[in-house]
Amino acid sequence: MASATTGYQLKCVANGHLNSEEETTTYCTQCDSVLRVYYDEPSDDIQYPLKELKSDPMKTHPSALKKLDRLSETYGADLWAKLEFEHPTGCFKDRGSYIEVQKALELGADAICLASTGNMAASVAAYACYFKIPCFVFVPEKTTDAKIAQATIYNANIIRIKGDFSTCEALCREFAKSGNYYLAGDYVFREEGQKSFPYELLEQNGDDFDYVFVPVGCGTNFGAIWKGFTELKESGKISNRPKMIAIQPEQSSPVVEGIFKKKKIIKKQVNTMAQSVAASDPVDFHKVMLGIEESGGSAHTVTEDEILQSLKEMAVEEGHFTEPACALPLAAFKNNIDKFKDKKCLFILTGSGLKDTKVVAKHSLSSPVLSPDINKVTNYIKSGFIEMQKDSWGKSRDTFMANLKMDEDHEKLYNEYVSKINKKGKTLSNNEIEVLQSLIFNEDLDLEYPVEVLDYKVTMRKHGLVQAAVKLDIQGEEIISESKGVGPIDAILSAIRAETNSVFHLEVKNHEVEILSPDTDSLVVVTLTLANNDQEWVSKGASPDTLEAVIQAFTKGLAIAMKSTVT
Repeated sequence: MASATTGYQLKCVANGHLNSEEETTTYCTQCDSVLRVYYDEPSDDIQYPLKELKSDPMKTHPSALKKLDRLSETYGADLWAKLEFEHPTGCFKDRGSYIEVQKALELGADAICLASTGNMAASVAAYACYFKIPCFVFVPEKTTDAKIAQATIYNANIIRIKGDFSTCEALCREFAKSGNYYLAGDYVFREEGQKSFPYELLEQNGDDFDYVFVPVGCGTNFGAIWKGFTELKESGKISNRPKMIAIQPEQSSPVVEGIFKKKKIIKKQVNTMAQSVAASDPVDFHKVMLGIEESGGSAHTVTEDEILQSLKEMAVEEGHFTEPACALPLAAFKNNIDKFKDKKCLFILTGSGLKDTKVVAKHSLSSPVLSPDINKVTNYIKSGFIEMQKDSWGKSRDTFMANLKMDEDHEKLYNEYVSKINKKGKTLSNNEIEVLQSLIFNEDLDLEYPVEVLDYKVTMRKHGLVQAAVKLDIQGEEIISESKGVGPIDAILSAIRAETNSVFHLEVKNHEVEILSPDTDSLVVVTLTLANNDQEWVSKGASPDTLEAVIQAFTKGLAIAMKSTVT
């Protein structure tokens, strides 16, 4: 059961100052620290800081509590998972958005605004859409349409801002103050929604866990879960609280570092594949530290490789495809197995793997396109590539490319690539050979290239734009195209697209440049994400010359796009 109540106060966790929710729903007006709801009296039911509680319009059932049978047997422990990706938008944040949107309506807000590029945006937008209140989502300029597609379908107003996420967040705060707008995010009323987790766990008879493993970014969910356990104990519903385990990626771990140093740490920059927990400024650090201290818990980091391996293991052994952040609990458990062995442990799986398929795509070998010939299929299976795909996850390329057997046609194409590279005076290293083999093995040999770059020239100056001129063969006609750009890649692509857009319009949504060694003549792999309306294609090029790799990737991507459209 759940109940609304007006019997509560908003207190600053730092100095105990009482705040009015008419003045702030984010930080203390006195010292800018985080706030927490304190109820006047304990209750047998879960309490929410609302005058009237509307039932959740989208949630139809609790997220499942599931025994991880195979992993339990493998590691000699009693392992369970709470499948938080079963929420309506595929993420645990729906617990908080459900309450936060109602609070915005109760306060008479004209709209909700937030800065987000992922789960938060989708969740708030979904509940705002249902409760008929406008939602404004501020995102950095380079945010892909795919990342905000879920928020877009829920009628969110997407505001793209030039700059990084911190710029977006600052502007969103300014926007909230400019009108009667509720600023959503990892603040006090979101915590109240997400504290429902242990209450739901109790209903599922899950009140006897020794440890609860929580992936941590800003720390709001961790703090909320501990608050829920504390309220349950104060009301007499449970006698013991579990030990709380906070886990962060090694490359994004201000909370863990802060726990050991006993003070809040703010990082200038964080970088991890587990984007949903990538937080440089953990706003609820003190709530995490309190939960660990009161529960007798601990904080741990895991490496990017450990995230990859545990992500795969959870999918293969238990059938759960999750976002990378969900791999943190299993990885931390394995790293400290002597401590947790024979204990009953709960892993919180926060979000669906469909939220971030890019990680899987990046760390998996894609399958090559085969001609519709049974002999080609048979030879492909015999090549060992399928087994290599399965074994390659999270491993370096040189580990899995050694036993690759190319078919005759791909071998010929590979030799052509190597010959062109050698003519430039470049000798490929073993690692570079393996990367090139992987790229060529995935080449579609039936592509028809409508455009060929015959020659190009780039003129750069210390000041001003870069000038590029390209000589193109477009369907048999030679054309000279010139353009300018902020850098050589921008200039060369602009010059090519100035003419090829008449053949097939493509936007460059994203580009990645991978330099394979510290040598000045290193092989460079360029990956382009190209788009036409709502369709996207990914293409790669490889060369010691970055611009040539860019040209390869674009012309190949154009051929791929045109072929798929015709098909």
